[in-house]
Amino acid sequence: MKTLRLMTATALIAYLLVGGMACVGPTSSDASRYPVDTTTIAIGQQLESAPGWYRDAVVYHIWVKAFADGAYQDGIGDLPGLQGKLDYLQSLGVNTLWLSPIFECGYKGDNMHGYDTTDYYAVNDRFGTRADLKALIEAVHAKGMRILFDFVPNHTSTKHPWFTNAATRDSWYVWNSGQPAGWGLPWGGGTPQDVWKSGASGYFYTSFATDTLADLNFYNPAVQAEMRKVQAFWLDRGFDGMRVDAVRYLCETGPGQQADQPDTHTRLQAFRALLDEYDSGDLHPHPGNDPLKHSSKAMIAEAWTNDASGVTPYYGNGTNEFHMCLDFSAPWAVYNTINRGDATQLTSLWEYEQRTYPAGYRSATFDSNHDNLISRPGTQYGGDRGRIILAEALNLLSPGTPILYYGNEVGMTGKAGADINLRQPMDWAAVATQTGQPDSILSWCKYLIQARNTYPALRGGYATLATDVGTGKALAYLRDAGTERVLVVANLTGSPQTVTVSGLTALGAPSGGPVQAILGDLKGATALSGDTYTAASLPPFGIRVLYVAGTGFQGTLHGDLN
Repeated sequence: MKTLRLMTATALIAYLLVGGMACVGPTSSDASRYPVDTTTIAIGQQLESAPGWYRDAVVYHIWVKAFADGAYQDGIGDLPGLQGKLDYLQSLGVNTLWLSPIFECGYKGDNMHGYDTTDYYAVNDRFGTRADLKALIEAVHAKGMRILFDFVPNHTSTKHPWFTNAATRDSWYVWNSGQPAGWGLPWGGGTPQDVWKSGASGYFYTSFATDTLADLNFYNPAVQAEMRKVQAFWLDRGFDGMRVDAVRYLCETGPGQQADQPDTHTRLQAFRALLDEYDSGDLHPHPGNDPLKHSSKAMIAEAWTNDASGVTPYYGNGTNEFHMCLDFSAPWAVYNTINRGDATQLTSLWEYEQRTYPAGYRSATFDSNHDNLISRPGTQYGGDRGRIILAEALNLLSPGTPILYYGNEVGMTGKAGADINLRQPMDWAAVATQTGQPDSILSWCKYLIQARNTYPALRGGYATLATDVGTGKALAYLRDAGTERVLVVANLTGSPQTVTVSGLTALGAPSGGPVQAILGDLKGATALSGDTYTAASLPPFGIRVLYVAGTGFQGTLHGDLN
């Protein structure tokens, strides 16, 4: 795992040095094409939400630049284009959208990524205007869906006015008169030259080893206050929460003490305290207070570590830091389950999280993302439809809140190593083709999401079950909520097989009780045999989702994959 971490760190530095985002089309700075935004965005576009709504969410992660062009017909995805695709997203079944960074940034070339903020209060002119954002938020809420923004508090672009203006530069960023010895990359390795760059006031600190990003000084109360102001500004204007970037690196106290510092957790707890004000209605004073009451907000941590234990501190005590943390261990665990025929890495991860993380935790699982963590499933599994669908099933039916990266629902390809490959234009032609195919990747993603949205057990508890064929050939687990029990059985091999699952009655399924198919075929087995169930003739890499206890069965969505 250490080797993987260093590889991904190296790739991350490489993408930042070149800008880090795929080209979707021309990037002309013609003022007539990208006019100065004179619109405003008022507070109050809120969706009433109870605390804990994120536990029932299915999140769709949108790389805005690559998704849909609607504003300027320049080949660059934007906010109006995204708004035009809301019917599609609703038909997919997702109910929460997470947008990649949409605020003004320093780099506007082919690989524009947006993590180099130059104005936290302005919309990137390639994506539209504040009025476009207001319209998008209102349209999302009108469909009963939620929307999250990407919040980047650790660093800004070196083109940000805070950095170029001497009045703020010296105290709002981390400086040293010389290039100090002993420092390296915050995740290990590297040299002082990687993280200390020459600037107007000596040498400034940059976590990500590039002279285009500078770390903010979170020991300055003015910086802390300003970041909370940014957070409140966008939450007040209707965002339902935020994914917080690079949370491990807010505070650094010396060489080798550049990540996961106690002071970082203090700053993050202040972010959480502000979010909790929206739960109580005890909000910071501003006009239009009433519409913000009962609009619960949530935040997701990007605490990128390949060790699940490193995520634990970012839940705090379960109520005072993040509602969810991105589960960077899950994509590789799913891959190893399918490609190596070994379910133990995945089941051990899920069991570890249940056993170790504080009460109230919620993992945010995902299939792949915009960074060089892992290739898209369409590439990982060589375009094999059965394995891609199984991978999506293990994400969407996981004991967490699943995140689906745009395009993965149609099997888009993208090889990790150069993250431009992971941020290519959305394949709308594949959407059109697969929509009419009942056994396409897209159709199966819809079935899986519908199953999760319909049955509380698929959003509830988790327990691993034993099978007669072992963890190298099959994976079985039980999901539960109240008296409802749903059994998931997956074939991890490329051949049909029959799998007998045991231990069901100890987990609340009635001995000899009926079995009904949510997804898949029963193949004649319509009841438990004591505390066991036999899933006969599971197709290669097939998955069945079976209702084994409760009174809420809603019918079969689809049979086995053909």
